Amino acid sequence: MPKVFRYFYLSDLLAVVGASISYIAIYWTSAERLTAFQLALLIGAVFLTRFVVATFSGPWIDRVDPVRLLKGTVAVRTGLLVLTAIGLQLFSGSIVLLIALLIAQTVLQTIGGNTAFKVVVRLVEADRLPVANAYLSTLDRIGTLSGLLIGGVLIASFSIETILLMEAVLHGAAWLLLLSIKPAAPGGEGKQNRYIDALTEGLTYLKQDRQLMQILGFAVIANWMITPANTLLAPFAKDVVAGGAKTFSVLELALVIGGILMSLLYARFAKQVVLGRLFRLSVLLQGLFIITLSWTDTVSLAFIALFLLGAALSLFGIPFSTLLQQTTPDLLLGRVRSAMVAVSTLCSAVCYVLSGYMTTFLSIEHVFLFFGGSGLVGAVFLMLLTSCHAASNISQDKAG
Repeated sequence: MPKVFRYFYLSDLLAVVGASISYIAIYWTSAERLTAFQLALLIGAVFLTRFVVATFSGPWIDRVDPVRLLKGTVAVRTGLLVLTAIGLQLFSGSIVLLIALLIAQTVLQTIGGNTAFKVVVRLVEADRLPVANAYLSTLDRIGTLSGLLIGGVLIASFSIETILLMEAVLHGAAWLLLLSIKPAAPGGEGKQNRYIDALTEGLTYLKQDRQLMQILGFAVIANWMITPANTLLAPFAKDVVAGGAKTFSVLELALVIGGILMSLLYARFAKQVVLGRLFRLSVLLQGLFIITLSWTDTVSLAFIALFLLGAALSLFGIPFSTLLQQTTPDLLLGRVRSAMVAVSTLCSAVCYVLSGYMTTFLSIEHVFLFFGGSGLVGAVFLMLLTSCHAASNISQDKAG
């Protein structure tokens, strides 16, 4: 890989480690102060924010130099972390400040994530995108693993303010690494067509491309299935397997470790797999492992189920990114990616609230079973539908 990609790679690693450290602290602090329903509402609000930002930021991302924009989001996140840590000291650990930080970080993370998606295309040749995405997926999970391990220890020994300052230091280092990246000449940014026209252009392209719409359909189903693993894992650790903050960290680690190993395997065999088939298989596996998790009541069994789920998530994420990058023109990539994220996160926001509400009349295990089972049925139906459509097209071509 080019040297400039390695700078980007290391910067992303530091940012992920920092975000994972504070994630454990913020999420567990919120879980201790809020009910399962309130926690699901909070996560739903975060994903609703991501939906709004993803929906309307695409045209702007496509007209701004992606490296400069990425540097800006990392710098602002660093400053926000420092200010929030100071504010928590002044206002005695206010939960309102933590929620405000979550919302602000979500805005910046959504913009930065879509921007980084474009930066990768600039730094790596097209034929090396599958391997580059596999490396980035591995990095993301290694960074998350390191952050969760550190965060699980720190939350028992340090205040939330200290943990936020640690993340700020790591984000500052990530920003310094990005300064060394000198991107190629812009490929069309700055085109000043009307905002609404640019937004409509991206949505129209997405709707008219059948392959992209199929990818989006599977992404929505995948988000539906993993809903309880995102919203109810802390309550699951506390109420189903009778654990505490360390148990929650261990279960999160299982997801990450499974993802790391699968990412490494994918990088090794990337040129020997069919992306589309692998993408669909991963959706089915996610449903199966969520259902398996609903039948577990011990930490060891839950760890195994989440390990396998993490592997399936990696198997989904890498082909998703590569297919989208290979299918979409560079000048539309920000808008199409934003539209994809907008639809999937809107689904997630609704699902998170629904999963929290369902805990008021169903057990956490039954909520896992409901989302895993119904998502699996939806995935099989969509696969049959796309297969029938493909067969119909082949028949028409032969008749013509």
